Amino acid sequence: VDDLFTRLTAEGRTPTPHDLDGLLTATKRLQDRMTVADAIAATVGDAVTVKGIVGPSLVNKVGFYLIDETGVIAVQTSAAVMETIEIGHEVVIEATRGINTATGKDFGQTCLKDATVALNNYGTHAYSSKTFVTGKTLADFYALDVTKDYSTTVFIVKAQVQVTETPYYTSIALTDGTNKVTLYSSSAKQYNWLKAFAGQEVTVEIAPCNWNSKNYYTGCVLAVVNKDGSKVYNTLNFN
Repeated sequence: VDDLFTRLTAEGRTPTPHDLDGLLTATKRLQDRMTVADAIAATVGDAVTVKGIVGPSLVNKVGFYLIDETGVIAVQTSAAVMETIEIGHEVVIEATRGINTATGKDFGQTCLKDATVALNNYGTHAYSSKTFVTGKTLADFYALDVTKDYSTTVFIVKAQVQVTETPYYTSIALTDGTNKVTLYSSSAKQYNWLKAFAGQEVTVEIAPCNWNSKNYYTGCVLAVVNKDGSKVYNTLNFN
Protein backbone atom coordinates (compact mmCIF):
# COMPACT_ATOMS: atom_id res chain seq x y z
CA VAL A 1 0.00 0.00 0.00
CA ASP A 2 2.69 2.47 1.02
CA ASP A 3 4.81 1.32 -1.93
CA LEU A 4 2.03 2.30 -4.36
CA PHE A 5 1.80 5.89 -3.12
CA THR A 6 5.58 6.19 -2.86
CA ARG A 7 5.94 5.09 -6.47
CA LEU A 8 3.19 7.40 -7.72
CA THR A 9 4.63 10.35 -5.83
CA ALA A 10 8.08 9.66 -7.26
CA GLU A 11 6.53 9.61 -10.73
CA GLY A 12 4.73 12.89 -10.06
CA ARG A 13 1.31 11.28 -10.60
CA THR A 14 -1.99 11.53 -8.78
CA PRO A 15 -3.68 8.16 -8.08
CA THR A 16 -6.27 7.28 -10.73
CA PRO A 17 -9.45 5.19 -10.20
CA HIS A 18 -7.50 2.26 -11.67
CA ASP A 19 -4.74 2.78 -9.10
CA LEU A 20 -7.31 2.96 -6.31
CA ASP A 21 -8.99 -0.23 -7.51
CA GLY A 22 -5.61 -1.93 -7.33
CA LEU A 23 -5.08 -0.48 -3.88
CA LEU A 24 -8.44 -1.78 -2.64
CA THR A 25 -7.73 -5.21 -4.08
CA ALA A 26 -4.33 -5.32 -2.38
CA THR A 27 -5.81 -4.09 0.89
CA LYS A 28 -8.56 -6.74 0.79
CA ARG A 29 -5.94 -9.43 0.12
CA LEU A 30 -3.89 -8.34 3.12
CA GLN A 31 -7.01 -8.20 5.31
CA ASP A 32 -7.78 -11.80 4.36
CA ARG A 33 -4.42 -13.01 5.64
CA MET A 34 -4.23 -16.32 7.50
CA THR A 35 -2.51 -17.40 10.65
CA VAL A 36 0.28 -19.95 10.35
CA ALA A 37 -2.10 -22.61 11.67
CA ASP A 38 -4.56 -21.71 8.90
CA ALA A 39 -1.80 -22.08 6.31
CA ILE A 40 -0.83 -25.49 7.69
CA ALA A 41 -4.47 -26.57 7.46
CA ALA A 42 -4.87 -25.25 3.90
CA THR A 43 -5.21 -27.63 0.96
CA VAL A 44 -2.00 -28.41 -0.91
CA GLY A 45 -1.89 -26.20 -3.99
CA ASP A 46 -3.95 -23.39 -2.48
CA ALA A 47 -2.70 -19.81 -2.66
CA VAL A 48 -2.32 -18.43 0.85
CA THR A 49 -1.64 -15.03 2.40
CA VAL A 50 -0.07 -15.43 5.83
CA LYS A 51 1.11 -13.05 8.54
CA GLY A 52 3.90 -13.97 10.92
CA ILE A 53 7.36 -13.27 12.24
CA VAL A 54 10.41 -14.18 10.18
CA GLY A 55 12.19 -16.89 12.14
CA PRO A 56 15.53 -18.66 11.68
CA SER A 57 16.87 -20.03 8.43
CA LEU A 58 16.12 -23.24 6.65
CA VAL A 59 19.17 -25.36 5.80
CA ASN A 60 19.92 -26.69 2.32
CA LYS A 61 16.85 -24.81 1.10
CA VAL A 62 16.50 -21.10 0.40
CA GLY A 63 14.02 -19.83 2.95
CA PHE A 64 13.12 -19.47 6.59
CA TYR A 65 10.62 -20.52 9.25
CA LEU A 66 7.51 -18.34 9.55
CA ILE A 67 6.24 -18.30 13.13
CA ASP A 68 3.27 -16.90 15.02
CA GLU A 69 1.40 -17.85 18.19
CA THR A 70 -0.48 -20.58 16.31
CA GLY A 71 2.39 -22.48 14.74
CA VAL A 72 5.49 -22.66 12.56
CA ILE A 73 6.00 -23.57 8.92
CA ALA A 74 8.95 -23.78 6.54
CA VAL A 75 8.88 -21.15 3.78
CA GLN A 76 10.72 -21.55 0.50
CA THR A 77 11.51 -18.36 -1.34
CA SER A 78 14.17 -16.75 -3.52
CA ALA A 79 17.58 -15.35 -2.63
CA ALA A 80 16.29 -11.94 -3.75
CA VAL A 81 13.48 -12.07 -1.19
CA MET A 82 15.90 -13.21 1.53
CA GLU A 83 17.92 -10.04 0.94
CA THR A 84 14.89 -7.94 1.94
CA ILE A 85 14.05 -9.59 5.27
CA GLU A 86 15.67 -10.29 8.62
CA ILE A 87 14.87 -12.48 11.59
CA GLY A 88 12.31 -10.61 13.67
CA HIS A 89 10.56 -8.81 10.81
CA GLU A 90 6.77 -8.95 10.87
CA VAL A 91 5.67 -9.86 7.36
CA VAL A 92 2.68 -10.82 5.27
CA ILE A 93 3.68 -13.33 2.65
CA GLU A 94 1.91 -14.75 -0.37
CA ALA A 95 2.76 -18.32 -1.27
CA THR A 96 1.42 -21.69 -2.33
CA ARG A 97 0.68 -24.36 0.25
CA GLY A 98 2.98 -27.22 -0.59
CA ILE A 99 4.38 -30.52 0.54
CA ASN A 100 7.67 -31.97 -0.66
CA THR A 101 7.37 -35.71 -1.28
CA ALA A 102 9.37 -38.26 -3.19
CA THR A 103 7.76 -40.26 -5.98
CA GLY A 104 5.51 -42.94 -4.56
CA LYS A 105 5.56 -41.50 -1.04
CA ASP A 106 2.64 -39.79 0.69
CA PHE A 107 4.67 -38.16 3.46
CA GLY A 108 7.37 -35.53 3.45
CA GLN A 109 7.86 -31.85 4.30
CA THR A 110 4.99 -29.42 4.77
CA CYS A 111 5.95 -25.98 3.51
CA LEU A 112 4.96 -22.80 1.73
CA LYS A 113 6.44 -22.52 -1.75
CA ASP A 114 7.44 -19.62 -4.01
CA ALA A 115 6.82 -17.08 -1.26
CA THR A 116 6.89 -13.35 -1.89
CA VAL A 117 6.59 -10.57 0.69
CA ALA A 118 3.33 -8.63 0.23
CA LEU A 119 3.97 -6.41 3.24
CA ASN A 120 6.92 -5.94 5.57
CA ASN A 121 6.27 -4.14 8.85
CA TYR A 122 9.93 -4.68 9.81
CA GLY A 123 10.76 -4.55 13.53
CA THR A 124 12.82 -6.75 15.81
CA HIS A 125 10.05 -8.96 17.13
CA ALA A 126 10.83 -12.05 19.20
CA TYR A 127 9.07 -14.96 17.56
CA SER A 128 6.58 -16.87 19.69
CA SER A 129 7.52 -20.24 21.15
CA LYS A 130 3.95 -20.82 22.38
CA THR A 131 3.47 -23.90 20.19
CA PHE A 132 6.98 -25.32 20.68
CA VAL A 133 6.96 -28.72 22.38
CA THR A 134 8.77 -29.04 25.71
CA GLY A 135 9.22 -31.95 28.08
CA LYS A 136 10.59 -34.24 25.36
CA THR A 137 14.04 -35.75 24.92
CA LEU A 138 16.30 -36.37 21.96
CA ALA A 139 15.25 -40.02 22.21
CA ASP A 140 11.65 -38.92 21.70
CA PHE A 141 12.69 -36.92 18.64
CA TYR A 142 14.67 -39.86 17.27
CA ALA A 143 11.63 -42.13 17.66
CA LEU A 144 9.16 -39.90 15.77
CA ASP A 145 6.95 -41.79 13.32
CA VAL A 146 7.97 -40.49 9.91
CA THR A 147 4.55 -41.28 8.41
CA LYS A 148 3.03 -38.65 10.71
CA ASP A 149 3.66 -35.02 9.86
CA TYR A 150 5.85 -33.42 12.50
CA SER A 151 7.51 -31.03 10.04
CA THR A 152 5.49 -28.11 11.41
CA THR A 153 6.54 -28.84 14.99
CA VAL A 154 9.46 -27.39 16.91
CA PHE A 155 10.85 -29.28 19.90
CA ILE A 156 12.95 -27.80 22.68
CA VAL A 157 15.38 -30.50 23.81
CA LYS A 158 18.78 -30.91 25.41
CA ALA A 159 21.52 -32.61 23.43
CA GLN A 160 25.25 -32.66 22.91
CA VAL A 161 26.64 -31.21 19.69
CA GLN A 162 28.76 -33.88 18.01
CA VAL A 163 31.23 -32.75 15.36
CA THR A 164 33.18 -35.44 13.52
CA GLU A 165 36.11 -34.29 11.42
CA THR A 166 38.23 -36.57 9.23
CA PRO A 167 40.60 -35.88 6.30
CA TYR A 168 37.69 -36.75 4.00
CA TYR A 169 34.59 -35.24 5.55
CA THR A 170 33.09 -33.34 8.46
CA SER A 171 29.70 -34.21 9.95
CA ILE A 172 27.59 -32.62 12.63
CA ALA A 173 24.79 -34.16 14.67
CA LEU A 174 23.04 -34.05 18.02
CA THR A 175 23.41 -36.93 20.46
CA ASP A 176 22.37 -37.96 23.95
CA GLY A 177 25.09 -40.60 24.13
CA THR A 178 22.79 -43.30 22.75
CA ASN A 179 20.69 -41.73 20.02
CA LYS A 180 22.06 -39.55 17.24
CA VAL A 181 19.95 -37.15 15.20
CA THR A 182 21.47 -36.12 11.88
CA LEU A 183 21.06 -32.49 10.88
CA TYR A 184 19.74 -31.97 7.36
CA SER A 185 22.40 -30.31 5.22
CA SER A 186 24.47 -30.74 2.10
CA SER A 187 27.63 -29.92 4.04
CA ALA A 188 28.58 -29.54 7.69
CA LYS A 189 29.75 -26.05 6.67
CA GLN A 190 26.10 -25.02 6.69
CA TYR A 191 26.22 -25.51 10.45
CA ASN A 192 29.53 -23.76 11.09
CA TRP A 193 27.78 -21.56 13.64
CA LEU A 194 26.92 -24.65 15.71
CA LYS A 195 30.53 -25.85 15.84
CA ALA A 196 31.19 -23.31 18.61
CA PHE A 197 29.16 -25.65 20.85
CA ALA A 198 30.99 -28.86 19.88
CA GLY A 199 31.14 -31.30 22.78
CA GLN A 200 28.77 -29.25 24.89
CA GLU A 201 25.28 -30.13 26.08
CA VAL A 202 22.99 -27.37 24.89
CA THR A 203 19.30 -26.62 24.71
CA VAL A 204 18.13 -26.37 21.11
CA GLU A 205 15.00 -25.47 19.21
CA ILE A 206 14.85 -28.15 16.54
CA ALA A 207 12.31 -28.94 13.84
CA PRO A 208 11.95 -32.38 12.25
CA CYS A 209 12.44 -32.16 8.50
CA ASN A 210 11.95 -34.63 5.69
CA TRP A 211 12.38 -32.85 2.38
CA ASN A 212 13.15 -36.11 0.56
CA SER A 213 10.58 -38.48 2.14
CA LYS A 214 13.21 -40.52 3.95
CA ASN A 215 12.22 -43.24 6.39
CA TYR A 216 13.42 -41.11 9.30
CA TYR A 217 13.39 -37.49 10.35
CA THR A 218 16.51 -35.38 10.26
CA GLY A 219 16.63 -32.12 12.19
CA CYS A 220 16.90 -28.42 11.47
CA VAL A 221 18.22 -26.43 14.41
CA LEU A 222 16.54 -23.05 14.63
CA ALA A 223 18.49 -21.81 17.63
CA VAL A 224 20.57 -22.63 20.66
CA VAL A 225 18.90 -21.31 23.82
CA ASN A 226 21.37 -19.96 26.37
CA LYS A 227 20.85 -20.32 30.12
CA ASP A 228 19.78 -16.68 30.37
CA GLY A 229 17.09 -17.23 27.72
CA SER A 230 18.94 -15.45 24.94
CA LYS A 231 19.30 -17.31 21.66
CA VAL A 232 21.94 -17.96 19.03
CA TYR A 233 20.01 -18.18 15.77
CA ASN A 234 20.55 -20.17 12.64
CA THR A 235 21.14 -17.30 10.18
CA LEU A 236 22.45 -19.31 7.21
CA ASN A 237 20.22 -17.82 4.48
CA PHE A 238 20.43 -14.34 5.97
CA ASN A 239 24.23 -14.14 5.59
